[in-house]
Amino acid sequence: MMSEIAISLKNISKCYKRYNRPIDRLKEILLPGKSHAQKFWALQDINLEVAQGETLGIIGQNGSGKSTLLQIIAGTVAPTTGEVWVKGRVSALLELGSGFNPEFTGRQNVFFNGQILGLSREEIKTKFDSIAAFADIGDFIDQPVKTYSSGMVVRLAFAVVANTEPQILIVDEALAVGDAKFQARCMKRIRQLKEQGVTILFVSHDSSSIKALCQRVVLLNQGKILEVGYPKDIVNHYIALLSSEKTPKANEGDRINSVVTKLESGHDIVPKKIHRHGNNLAFINFARLEDLEKNEIKGKVETGSIFRVVVEIVSQAELGDLVIGFSIRNLVGLVIYGTNTYLMNIGVPKILPGQQMTASFQIPCYLNKGVYTVTVGIHSEEGISYDWMDELIVFEVETSNICEGVVDLEAEMKIQQFNTKIIECI
Repeated sequence: MMSEIAISLKNISKCYKRYNRPIDRLKEILLPGKSHAQKFWALQDINLEVAQGETLGIIGQNGSGKSTLLQIIAGTVAPTTGEVWVKGRVSALLELGSGFNPEFTGRQNVFFNGQILGLSREEIKTKFDSIAAFADIGDFIDQPVKTYSSGMVVRLAFAVVANTEPQILIVDEALAVGDAKFQARCMKRIRQLKEQGVTILFVSHDSSSIKALCQRVVLLNQGKILEVGYPKDIVNHYIALLSSEKTPKANEGDRINSVVTKLESGHDIVPKKIHRHGNNLAFINFARLEDLEKNEIKGKVETGSIFRVVVEIVSQAELGDLVIGFSIRNLVGLVIYGTNTYLMNIGVPKILPGQQMTASFQIPCYLNKGVYTVTVGIHSEEGISYDWMDELIVFEVETSNICEGVVDLEAEMKIQQFNTKIIECI
């Protein structure tokens, strides 16, 4: 069993000491036996196993303990309590430029970091051209790293860790620094490593990347594991944490299911489990799809047709900053399209306690054949969630056209043929 596990964490906790004044630290050194520090537990009782070849996402709010957890796995930080077991060569991109000597050139840092990762000098020489080509920083490879921009630093750092045959790859949000072209190159390389069976720990605030890459996701909150599960479900819980004034509990799904069943009884297209969060100053009474004649669409939409997303809300307070919106996702949870009244620059009238309001979004269907969901939400202009229901509606798109991807852009093609005469020169 253990041979199938790449990473095992048992009862991991990490405590840091914080001092109100610098002199308190000195007092503790000179007068041992009396503590002048406050204890801050960055991680508490973390138990986690990661299988070989698994891609595990780690998400959470700033200060939730993500970076500390990765540093412990990478071996750069020791836990206060608990046991860490890691099998395989670890390549970690933890912080911008970590492990780089700013006085050394990029070339020197490549060899220095490669040897830290366990490669011989000859192996690094063999891989150097591939690393330099991936980083694509030109002549700067022979300039001191202290002259690099932040984007150049992360280019070189990722090029090293991704091209030194890692068995475990750890990436901590550093890719957000690079430009779009480089990010696309990094994601392609990560997918290649995933296909090769490399174990990957991936931290990102980009929920789309988390859902596309990861088989499981860990949600950290205040140094503890709040939930572990399928990417789509955990990301929904994470969004609830970010946008709600309260902190949802891991078992809140029971309350959500009963509410949705009551609101949408008789509709077979409603998912069995819907994540719902908000402070209930206003709530979603129902949401449905309609055609242009206001007939409810129950399950099927054709490519090329026009449909509406209709949302009825009820207010329980006087609200003058209401934002109403929706998003369409595929079954993996990736957002295909989303908008709201704020983005559309549409002012929503003030609503009083007990009043109802209906919003109707008209949408041309360019979606390709497949199954999609609709998430609806209402919140304040500051982002405080009043009510949010993930994947409330499920519908299927049918099309007679044949194309790949999630949208049908109805491409047109013309072919021109030219006749050329061959003239012989005598």
